[in-house]
Amino acid sequence: MEYILAADIGGTKLATALFIKDGTVAKVNEIRSEKNDGEILFQSLVDSFKSICVNERVNLDDINGIAVGIPGIVDTEKGIAVFQNNLPWRDFPLAERLANEFPKSKIVIDNDVYMATWGEYTNRGFSTETLVYVTLSTGISCCSIHQGAFLRGAGMAGEIGFCLTDTSETTLESLVSGPALELKGQKLFGNPELTLKEMMEYYYQGNSHILSIVNEAVTALAKEVYHIIVFSDPHCIVLGGGIFNHHPELIELVRKEVRQYLRHPLLKGKEERIEASAYKGEAGLRGAASTVINREYE
Repeated sequence: MEYILAADIGGTKLATALFIKDGTVAKVNEIRSEKNDGEILFQSLVDSFKSICVNERVNLDDINGIAVGIPGIVDTEKGIAVFQNNLPWRDFPLAERLANEFPKSKIVIDNDVYMATWGEYTNRGFSTETLVYVTLSTGISCCSIHQGAFLRGAGMAGEIGFCLTDTSETTLESLVSGPALELKGQKLFGNPELTLKEMMEYYYQGNSHILSIVNEAVTALAKEVYHIIVFSDPHCIVLGGGIFNHHPELIELVRKEVRQYLRHPLLKGKEERIEASAYKGEAGLRGAASTVINREYE
């Protein structure tokens, strides 16, 4: 039997999983990410992979492929972790190092959002359609796939966190990211320990101050989704990432707001293309695995 190892590495946690070649999840493991030492981070990745194999009694020779999603800038052809803002890797030869540990396995390295997007794309059975995946958590970004290929641009396509909102100094990320929302709530309540989870509890209770913060974020997000619709007219826009996954009510609010902008007859009804993530918190892992399972990765 052939297996695939997948990893989704973020600034907070390092998640690894063992997949059977048919896409079935055999085992998932999560540990805290190393933030300061790149060698320790790499070794913890390798140890987690090997630990899963040992616990599931899988021989390393049966690992057909390894796919790793990481944030930031990635050289996919050379398998180099070029720059990760919240990880201790700079121009780290990740694919080469993994190949030394798993010489019989095909190695795929890419940006984590791109891998999650590919998982959402293949999950829907798409092959010629256009899909845009928007992820909202610590930051915000998106990825587009058109006719089965990523739209990478010159290397930074999809970094919508840099998009401007109401002023030339206010970016989308500074307005709607998890840390930005938390900071607003902390200032409002004079409580530096207030979390986004607690803020959303206040929101569901109808707190007028939190309602104002959330509504401002929803408006900014809806405008960005509207721009995506007008610019690329995708068949599907997936809203994922931690905030959308934990608070699906926000997806419906964004959809309703977008509907108000689509006044032209040619645009009416396109808000129905906005969907929730199919894989939720496992999007990164499942997407990574699907890059090996569902195609010869380019």
